[in-house]
Amino acid sequence: MDGVHHTLIQLLILKLLSTGVFGELSSTYMYNILGDDVNMPCKNLVYPVNCNSVGWIHLKTGSRNAIQQVSEGKVRVDSNRAERLTLKPNCSLTVHNVTSEDVGKYRCQTGNIDSLTHLSLLTISSSTPESDLKPDYPLTLRCTLHTPFGPGMCRYGELDKISLGWVDQTRADLQDVSRYHFTVHSTCDITLNVTLQREDINRRWTCQLTDKGKVKTSIYFHSTLSDEKEENSDVDKWVVIGVVVFVAVFVVITTLVIFTKRTRK
Repeated sequence: MDGVHHTLIQLLILKLLSTGVFGELSSTYMYNILGDDVNMPCKNLVYPVNCNSVGWIHLKTGSRNAIQQVSEGKVRVDSNRAERLTLKPNCSLTVHNVTSEDVGKYRCQTGNIDSLTHLSLLTISSSTPESDLKPDYPLTLRCTLHTPFGPGMCRYGELDKISLGWVDQTRADLQDVSRYHFTVHSTCDITLNVTLQREDINRRWTCQLTDKGKVKTSIYFHSTLSDEKEENSDVDKWVVIGVVVFVAVFVVITTLVIFTKRTRK
C-alpha cells in the first residue's frame, strides 16, 4: 500500500505542477541522452525580459518534494547541481552534462505566468559481458526512455505519442525476424536480442526515438567484438615464427659445437 500511496502522491504533485492558475501550463517535452546540454525555455514572458523575478523548480522522478533550483533570477548556491545550472538572459535554464538525476518536471515561474518542461533521458544498456562480444555469441541490448513518471512510462500526456525502435546503419528499421528478436516492455522500453556475426565487428546498434512520427533523438551501442579467426590466425603466425627462430638457433648452436670439437682435435 505504501508504494501505491507514494505513486498517487507523486501523480498529484505532477498534476499540480502541470496546472496553472488560469488552466493548463504551456508545456515543452524534451528528450536527451547522457552528457547533453539541455536548454529549457521559460515561455510566455513579457518583453523586455527581466529575470530578477524568475524562479525554477524541479520535481525529480520518484520524489515527493519539488526543489527550488533558481530563485529571484539566481541559481541557488545550495543546489547540489549549481555548477551544472545556468540561467540565460532570456530566463531559460540550461542543465549541463545531463544525468539521470536531472530527469523530471521543471516549472518556470514569474508572477502569474508559468511554463513547464518535461525532461526525459534515453539510455541503452547491455546485459552481455564485453568478453562475450564475439561472432556466434548472443547480444542483448535494452533501450529505455526515463520519463518524469519513471523508466519506460509513457502513458501520460504527450508522452503517449512516443515510440522507440531499433534501426540499422542506414536508419532503416531492423526487420530480419530470423536474426533479430524484439521484446517490447512498453512503447518507451524495448529490448533487442541478436546473435552476432563477423560483419558486426565495430558496428553501431542504434535505438531511435520518434515523437508523432518525427525522429527526436537516438542513442547507439558500439559492438567492438573481436574476430576469433583473425586472432587465431595471428597466434598461428607467431607460433610459426617462433618455431622457425628456434630451429635456426638450434642449427647455429649445433654447428658451433661441432666446429669447436673439430678445432680441439
